[in-house]
Amino acid sequence: MKMIEISKEKFEDFRNKNKYDNFCQTSNYGSFMKKQGYEYNYIAYTTNDYEILAAGLVLTKKIGRSYYYAYCPKGFLIDYNDEELVKKFTKNLIRYYKKKKIIFLKINPEIPIATIDSNNKYERIPNENDRILENLKGLGFKKRKEINPFDLLEPKLTTILNLNEFNNDIDDNIKNKIDVSKNNGLELIEGDSTKIETLYNIVKEFASYSLDYYKDLYDEFKKDEKADLLLVKVNYETYLINAKKRVEQEEENNELLNKRFKNNSDDEIFVEKMKSDRNLEKYKQDIVYATNGIKNKNESYIAGALIIKHNNKITVVLSGKTNEYDYLYPDYYLYNKIIDKYKEDYEYIDFYGIANDFKEESKYYEINKLKTDFNSNITEFIGELDLIISEWKFKIVEKNNSLSNEFTKKKEI
Repeated sequence: MKMIEISKEKFEDFRNKNKYDNFCQTSNYGSFMKKQGYEYNYIAYTTNDYEILAAGLVLTKKIGRSYYYAYCPKGFLIDYNDEELVKKFTKNLIRYYKKKKIIFLKINPEIPIATIDSNNKYERIPNENDRILENLKGLGFKKRKEINPFDLLEPKLTTILNLNEFNNDIDDNIKNKIDVSKNNGLELIEGDSTKIETLYNIVKEFASYSLDYYKDLYDEFKKDEKADLLLVKVNYETYLINAKKRVEQEEENNELLNKRFKNNSDDEIFVEKMKSDRNLEKYKQDIVYATNGIKNKNESYIAGALIIKHNNKITVVLSGKTNEYDYLYPDYYLYNKIIDKYKEDYEYIDFYGIANDFKEESKYYEINKLKTDFNSNITEFIGELDLIISEWKFKIVEKNNSLSNEFTKKKEI
C-alpha cells in the first residue's frame, strides 16, 4: 500500500464512482480554491498494483511565516465504515505529509451523524455514523470547536430536501405567502456573472465570504454549466395593478370602519381604523413606487441565490432577500421557484448551512425557519477535524494566533 499523487483524470474517474462524491471534491473546486490562495493536488492510497482504495483533492496553504497546512474539503473519498482501511490510510497520511512538511491536515467529511427534529423541540437524533466519528478521533483526529454558527469552513448543520418525496404538502400559511408574492408582481430571472454583485449586495449581511470569492466560485463552475445565478425581480406593471386593487379594497374597508366608529366609538374599532389608515397610506405609496418604476424603467432585485449543481443534488451556497419588501415574501417565492425549477432533474436540494441556535430571538431564526418551512430535513455532519502532523509546530501557530487568523472568516465588503 502506498500514497501517491495522481492525475486529474484518474481522480475524476475514481470520484465519479464514490458514494461520498461532492462538489468540493472536483477539479472545478480545486481551480476555484487556487484563486483563493491555495495550491492543490490529487492524492490516492493504492495497492501495490495501483488500484485506488481512497483519494482526495487536497489543498495546501501557508500558515504563519514558515509553516503549511493541508485541507481536504468535505473529506477524503474513502469507505469510512471500513475501520481497518481508514486506520492504515491515516497512518500513511501522517507519513506522507511529514515528508511534505505539513503541520496539520483538516477535513470535514460530508457524513451525517444525526438529524434534528424541527417538529419536536429540535430534538437531536443520532445515527450509527457516530462510530465513524469516534473511530477518527481514536486515530488522532481532533474536533474543532465551533465558535460562531457559521464560522466553520463548511456547514456542520444543513437542511436537505428530498425532491422525490416532496409533494407540496407545506403548511397553508406558507402557501399563502407564496400566493401573495406571485400575485404582486415578483418574477424569477436567471442572471450571469455581471449580476453577482447585485446578489451579493442583497445578501452580504449573512454572506460568509467576500464578493470576489463568490464571483470566482460562480465563474469556475459555470464553465461546465454547473452553476446558476437566480434573482427575484419586481415586475412593476403587475405590482401597480395589484397596488391599485389593494387601495380600492382598503378604501372600502376604511369607509365601513368610519361608519362603525361614528355609531360606536369603542377602542377596538378605533384601533382597526388606525391600522386601516396606515395600510391605505402604504398602498398609495406602493402606487407611486410602481408608477415611478415603470416611468424610470427601474430594475429592482429583492432576493436571489447562487446554486452549484453536482450529480443528483443542487446546493444553494448563497441566498437571501432585502428587508424593504418583506410583505411580498420574496424569500419564500425564491425557494418555491428553486424547487419547481430543479425537481425534474435532481433528487436533492441542499439549502446549505443553518445556525445551531433555534431560539426565536436569535438573529438566525428567520433563516432557519425559511429553510425548514419547505419540509427539508435538518442534517448534522461530523464537522471539522484536524489531524496534527507536528505537535510542537502546531502549538506554535496556535499560540501566535495564526490559527485563529486563518480560520476566522473575514469578509472584504
